Amino acid sequence: MVDTQSELVRTFTIDTELSHSQLMAFPKFIREHMTFGALPGLKMSGLEAYASSGGHYMEFKSGPQRKSYECSVRVYLERPIKVELRSSMGRDQEFEKQLENVLLMVVQFFEEEARKSTLYVAFMPGSPKTAQLRQRTSGVRNIFMGNMISLFLLSILIGIAVFSIMSALGFGLYAPIVMIALMLTLVLSAGKISSLGTPWKITKNSREVVIVQHQVPEGALQFYVGEYRDKIRAAKQSLFTMFASYSGEIKSETVAQEFVKAGIPADKSDFLVRRVDVYGIVERVARKFDLSVPTIVISHDPRPNAAATGFTKQLATMIVTMGLLVQLDDEEIELVMGHELSHLRSGDPVVLFSLVVAEYFARVYVLFVYVTPLMQIPGLLIVYFIGVFWGIFFFGKFLETRADLEAALILQKPKVMAESLKKIGFRRLVLEERFLEPGGSRLGEWLRMDPHPPLYFRIQRLESLDLVNPPKHPFLSSVRAVTSGFVNSRRVP
Repeated sequence: MVDTQSELVRTFTIDTELSHSQLMAFPKFIREHMTFGALPGLKMSGLEAYASSGGHYMEFKSGPQRKSYECSVRVYLERPIKVELRSSMGRDQEFEKQLENVLLMVVQFFEEEARKSTLYVAFMPGSPKTAQLRQRTSGVRNIFMGNMISLFLLSILIGIAVFSIMSALGFGLYAPIVMIALMLTLVLSAGKISSLGTPWKITKNSREVVIVQHQVPEGALQFYVGEYRDKIRAAKQSLFTMFASYSGEIKSETVAQEFVKAGIPADKSDFLVRRVDVYGIVERVARKFDLSVPTIVISHDPRPNAAATGFTKQLATMIVTMGLLVQLDDEEIELVMGHELSHLRSGDPVVLFSLVVAEYFARVYVLFVYVTPLMQIPGLLIVYFIGVFWGIFFFGKFLETRADLEAALILQKPKVMAESLKKIGFRRLVLEERFLEPGGSRLGEWLRMDPHPPLYFRIQRLESLDLVNPPKHPFLSSVRAVTSGFVNSRRVP
């Protein structure tokens, strides 16, 4: 048992998508899935789970690996997860932050495991269709979901093909004009293309998405869906009618009763119900960015993501995945929307379009005309294109970092923005960027063909942001920060 006589030195909470019954399995998950049954990167001992009149919780002793400091940790298995730290040795703020990050990452891995045994049913009151989260997503939509840079790089490849074909036909002189026309058409149509096949369009009158999570026996999701397919369909129809006719809170107990009526064994502790006012969130953020509300569509993609596509503010489309609505709370979704609206407010699609057009004209009218003999060296053209692609991606890092900064400053919530990034990218943070194991060169993470800076860099910058003395020029500040981060990434502490 935790020594309750020790001083309470820190309390924090972790939001979770897990239901009450799923949370009960958290201690077991740590014992079975963590190395030596302990949290990674920390000293840990005496993990025990308890039930009392005050609720269910687990307790253990913990401390940093290279220090003598030790504290008692109590984790309440409730929503949100509440964590209490007690110690007779006072505070160790560095360890407290490390423990908070480690617990957040472990919760994310646990949620990922729990999703394998969770049936997700979503409704949009006003739309006759219901949805289950897809395990795959459209390859076409993937081009638009990551960043507009993907679209522009696709246009470069199209330009190469157009130039080659028209030159072979004797119309090489007109190739740049055709290329720019094709690129402009593709970019102007980005919003419409990205929303193809997406049946849910969020409007002022159809503004909510309702998500019902139902935990099934571990490892039995496919059997469960197959065994109760028709009954699940009947329960979904009944729930849709209920949510469409009532805008208030509908409790898990009521949802469980509808499943039982349909002939499906169910308990209220296995359900979680959430209503997300997507239009309201985007509208609030757009107002703070002095923008009109863009077209909003919901993708049934289970991955947490959002993207703002479109060449102008008037042609903009905001794509929000169901995975984002499931895994983030409303406040975190708000910050992600702020990041995307920052791209629109600053005209990033226009900037990138101009950059790609400038590169194309420089290549066609300068490189191919005045440096033709040099381009005939085997492999040099490939090296050139790799360099151009990497340069455009690196420029994209300036824009992404500025979007993080503007969202945090305008919405005044840098730490919430950092938390959303941790949840969205927890797997990359832990497995690729060694976020929980600082030290070593990080140059490889900066050299990736990715318009986003490494997540560890974005998170550290947001967590250290001073709202009292904010940067005066977000873009210039971001350019300096990214350049410094890249240069210093070679250093090994």
